[in-house]
Amino acid sequence: MKIRSKWIKLFVISIFVIAVLVAALFCTYSRFAFSKTTKAQSSKNDKLVLFVPNTLEAVIEKIADQFEKEKNCKIEMNVAGTHVLVTQLKSGASCDIFFSADKRYIDEIKGKRYINSYLTFAKTTLAIVSSSKKVKSFEDISKKGVKLCIADPVSPIGMWTQQFLNKVKSKDPALYKKILQNVISQEFQITDVIQKVKAMQADAGVVYFTDAINSKLGIVSIPDEYNVQAYHYVGVIKTSEKNRLAKEFIKFLSSKKVKAILKSAGYE
Repeated sequence: MKIRSKWIKLFVISIFVIAVLVAALFCTYSRFAFSKTTKAQSSKNDKLVLFVPNTLEAVIEKIADQFEKEKNCKIEMNVAGTHVLVTQLKSGASCDIFFSADKRYIDEIKGKRYINSYLTFAKTTLAIVSSSKKVKSFEDISKKGVKLCIADPVSPIGMWTQQFLNKVKSKDPALYKKILQNVISQEFQITDVIQKVKAMQADAGVVYFTDAINSKLGIVSIPDEYNVQAYHYVGVIKTSEKNRLAKEFIKFLSSKKVKAILKSAGYE
């Protein structure tokens, strides 16, 4: 009887020990799973705010989608003209990464210590968009009666357009004069130029080549001797609370995936 009682006690103790071990293993796994889930949820809650010029909206959206998938985070884009974005930044708007289509403005925010440094992100050229049969070649924008729309030099595309016109002026003053006589308006930003041509309020407009190919308008090339290289820049805002993630995004911009996206969008 005593021997039987002894074996019963040993059996009960064994069952208890096994139960404790199973419970411990379950708790350990649960903590690991919870930790892993929490980490994933935390990543999803990470958000970057990007200030993006109108001209870069489509390509940055594609890049942002790819980055979100790889980093399990969220990206919010604030899109406007570069000059408008600078004003918003100065007014205290939240921003982690600033894109600029104009060196004047990226230099300005660097000078005011919003960023420590910046890099050249992409480059393109200029082109003529047309909604009229009157404009089928570059020389056509100088013909009498043609209505040409350009952007105000306060905007990046307006500044690049001015550089293009200055090259025409230095090489062919007569051609420059004829083109200038056909300018009917100077718009606030590139989207306004495209819209004016689409509405047929202008026969043609000067825009970035990368915007021209997405405009669904006729495209007329500008001769190399007059054309300009338009550069786009990017920098991390110093006060960003997501500095680590922002720097990862900047590094991502140099990846083969991003270069392929840029190339497919017409950037050099």
